[in-house]
Parts: sequence; C-alpha cells; structure tokens
Amino acid sequence: MQIVGEAGDAELLAATPSDMAAFEELYRRYVRRVAAFAAVRCSCAEDVADAVALTFVRLLDAAGRYDPDRGRPDAFVFGIAANVIRDVHRRGSRQRALVSRLAGRGLLDEDDIERVDAAIDAAQAAGRVLDALDGVPPGEQAMVRLVAGGRTPGEAAAQLGISSGAGWTRLSRARRRLRTDAPATDEEL
Repeated sequence: MQIVGEAGDAELLAATPSDMAAFEELYRRYVRRVAAFAAVRCSCAEDVADAVALTFVRLLDAAGRYDPDRGRPDAFVFGIAANVIRDVHRRGSRQRALVSRLAGRGLLDEDDIERVDAAIDAAQAAGRVLDALDGVPPGEQAMVRLVAGGRTPGEAAAQLGISSGAGWTRLSRARRRLRTDAPATDEEL
C-alpha cells in the first residue's frame, strides 16, 4: 500500500512502520524543520547532525505508537526530536566530564602520581599524629613541634632551655607515645 503524495502527515505516520515510501515522504517533509529545531538547541554541527539522524531513527520505531487523537503529527515528531536533543546534551556532558578527568591524568607521569599519593597519605597520617599529639605531655609536645618545624633536636632543646640530652629524651618519649596512639611509619614521625 503506497500512501504518498497528497497524504496527510497523520496517514504517513500510520503507514511508516510498514511502508518505506511513507517514511521517506515524512522525512522529506520534516528534515529541514527538525534540523532548524536542533540547530537552535545544539552547540555544534555534529550534535545537530546526530540529533536529526537519531530523531528519524526513533521516529521509525515510534511511528506505530502515534495516536492522532492525542496530538498533531508535528508535535509527535518534535517531541521525539526534543527527547533526542536532551539525550545528545547528556551524552556530551558525560563525555566532557570524562575527558576532563582523563586530561588531568595525562598531565601527571608515574612519579607525579606516586608523589601525589604520598602527599595524600602523609596528610591523612598527619591528622592522626596531630590528634595523638594532644595526649602527649606539654614538654614533650613542645619538643616534637620544634623538631617538626625544622629545628634540630639540639636547637629545640636550647630554645626550651633544657640540655641536649633532656631534649633527646623528651623527643624519644614523645615519638614512642605517638607510635602507640597514632600508628604510622617512622618517616611520618
């Protein structure tokens, strides 16, 4: 059954599932309008082309569900086009997010990644150590903070007004307490 020529859009939609000539005629009637509809809503020519092609692929599938009592044929076609464009935008957003995540990885070589991982581990360990440091007696705590700040144990002891031996003793006791309260590697302490 060939329904082309003077047939209305509703008749073409109804015939589309079984009549390729009807689909071709429907395509000819709507392709420019769908392209214009997509061009206003898409950011690049590739997205417009994808939206137009996908609209007609979906229309081929959906034409059998068209009910003229529920709306006009053009509303049906543009409803499909709007859904396709929304999907194209979602796909584009997902692709941009993926490219963005992968681009950051491309800027780092293996050594950089190891350093970043080490810095993250150190920051996590530092939090545990700082929490445990609150439980260390004040004299030992002062010694640890000075040494952690870059002073040698002898310089720290002198600043605290104690002998170098006393400074080493305080530092040793504080490290022992910290190892017990905040398990970490020797490098972190």
